[in-house]
Amino acid sequence: MSSFHVTPWLLIALALTSCVRAGHGLWERSTNYNAASKQAGTLEKRYFIIEPRGTLRVWPNAEIKYCFENEQTKQTLLYNLQAAMMKWYAAGLPEERFKLTEVSAAECRNRRSEVLRITYNTDGVLGTTPILQPLDANDPDYVGPSMTLSDRTDIGMLDVIANFAHEIGHAWGLLHEHQDPTYWEPPYSTRGTKNQWTFQCQNLKDYAEVAARLSPEEMTEACQFRHAAAAAKFSAAEYLPMVGGGRGEGTGEPDMESIMLYPSGAGAVGAAAPGNDQRTAILLNLDGSRVPINLNPSARDVQGILKLYNTPWPTTNPTLLNEGSSSKSSKFKSLFKKKRCL
Repeated sequence: MSSFHVTPWLLIALALTSCVRAGHGLWERSTNYNAASKQAGTLEKRYFIIEPRGTLRVWPNAEIKYCFENEQTKQTLLYNLQAAMMKWYAAGLPEERFKLTEVSAAECRNRRSEVLRITYNTDGVLGTTPILQPLDANDPDYVGPSMTLSDRTDIGMLDVIANFAHEIGHAWGLLHEHQDPTYWEPPYSTRGTKNQWTFQCQNLKDYAEVAARLSPEEMTEACQFRHAAAAAKFSAAEYLPMVGGGRGEGTGEPDMESIMLYPSGAGAVGAAAPGNDQRTAILLNLDGSRVPINLNPSARDVQGILKLYNTPWPTTNPTLLNEGSSSKSSKFKSLFKKKRCL
């Protein structure tokens, strides 16, 4: 078993390379309390977190225990994974409390439901299970939390380490900033009064493929409602608001510096490379400008994790939606299955 920590050299190296590292595209997303306190004026704004209840749990003692699928994957991913976690420490997440701890292959097998298993692919796919989710007899494919990583440089934030940091945010329990339903107006969500972005569904990479097998009416719904997009296996499900899931904290506008916020080109048609993003836009700001690529966690990202791990969440409730006894259990759990990032 081993843990990793920030060293002065690695912090310096990270600072020197964070703006030039390359990343990818099918991704799916405290302190030094001084960093957060300096931005106290913005911390009352919102961050979007999963709400642990019943059998849905945060990581015990703020420690994510993880393993790699094999030694080759470890050799491929370990440096960038460590550098991604150091981004969180540099942003203000307390290193002395929040840990990523590698465990043995034997412990990974024997305690699979409590260990994050990390796999590697060259297809540009990224995805992570948010926090610890219960096993479910109705979902035999789920055996425990997992993280899928790729080191391609043409996807997501076009930065490998930033993409990995986004996935680590999911593992701790953060959801996509842009999927907070309070930032969308009808028909997308009934919880918001004003769209914070223009959503250009037709620019998603898989739009044409999905449109070819759905009726025009079904395609309209798949571009407006997350449940319809998910049912159609359409990537719009990673953009549209998570109505009925998650918990936004605070009030105000979206955190445009959040590492959990998709940049405009994530999942869009068009070529991309570090420093040369030719992808079309999925989300645009209301003034027509592109949503930026954020390479580092924001102060509010850190505050969201601290909220999760400093709150005494209820542990028992026979009718909670995430418990098997609830008739709506499967629908609720489907909101929080492995987040696939674009």
